[in-house]
Amino acid sequence: MGLKNFLMAITLATALSAGIFVAVRMNEPAKPVTAFVLPAPTPLPEFSLLDQTEAPVSARTFRGHWNLVFFGFTHCPDICPATMQILASVKKKLVESGHEPLPRIVLVSVDPERDTPESIGQYVDYFGAGNLGITGNLDELRKLTSALGIYFEKQTGDDENYAVDHSAAVLVINPDGEFHALFGGPHLVENYVHDLPLITDSFVAKPASPLVASDVVVTRPVPGMSMSAGYLALTNNTDAAIRITHVESPEFGSVELHESTIEDGVARMRPMPALEVPARSTVTLQRGGKHLMLMKPRGDSGAVSLRFFDGNELLLTVSAAYAARTS
Repeated sequence: MGLKNFLMAITLATALSAGIFVAVRMNEPAKPVTAFVLPAPTPLPEFSLLDQTEAPVSARTFRGHWNLVFFGFTHCPDICPATMQILASVKKKLVESGHEPLPRIVLVSVDPERDTPESIGQYVDYFGAGNLGITGNLDELRKLTSALGIYFEKQTGDDENYAVDHSAAVLVINPDGEFHALFGGPHLVENYVHDLPLITDSFVAKPASPLVASDVVVTRPVPGMSMSAGYLALTNNTDAAIRITHVESPEFGSVELHESTIEDGVARMRPMPALEVPARSTVTLQRGGKHLMLMKPRGDSGAVSLRFFDGNELLLTVSAAYAARTS
């Protein structure tokens, strides 16, 4: 091959390689620019707080929605209202672009001493309809913030005039109720408008288990007594009713389904032959109603495993740490 032909071959090969590189880059899916997407989304912990209507809030509250979650407080004069306004503008831009699904804006108060359900409701409503405000018990709040790596600390001041230092990140919670991504500051509308559709469009929801338990609470036996109580919510994700005939626990010699009632001023507790969870519904076992009675404890492992059966078929196994017994 002559020098001229050799140079032409090199030129053609270089052009071809460049074309292939450009084509590959053009076919690569777009990626978020500023949001950090977790390699594996993390389930939210179990916790119990209140929304602006005083309805209970738990990990289950976040399922079925995309959520933009910011931890702040209503007495904050600067960063909190600025961030909430940015999130409201993001949602407006997504509406204008026709993007679905739209995220729900959530403010979790890190100042539950001053932020009542009523006050946080008025605050989140100022930034648009459909927003969720969350407040409640400080210990329950710490269960959530500790699991998510959110920092907050009350600063010194008088009884009413004090500040709260807190993380400035906005967390993205996916419809499976998992911590999926986060946006760090400074927060810019264009960053969210670019990255959020990429995050939501690439999401594949996990297949729902037929029977799911949430908000599991097992009370520790009172000293000298040999029984505990179990409370939880059971959700049936199928199109047919699910029947629970009995429950077992390796930590207890016996577990029974019970129901408490008060009729004509008389409190009664009776065993239930079975518990039915209707199709696409949730049944809540709670104080003063349907519940589990756990008897004859076997040691004290600090945690309890519950196994739900329909006859010989194991339907579900859940575990929970003991909770303090309350009246």
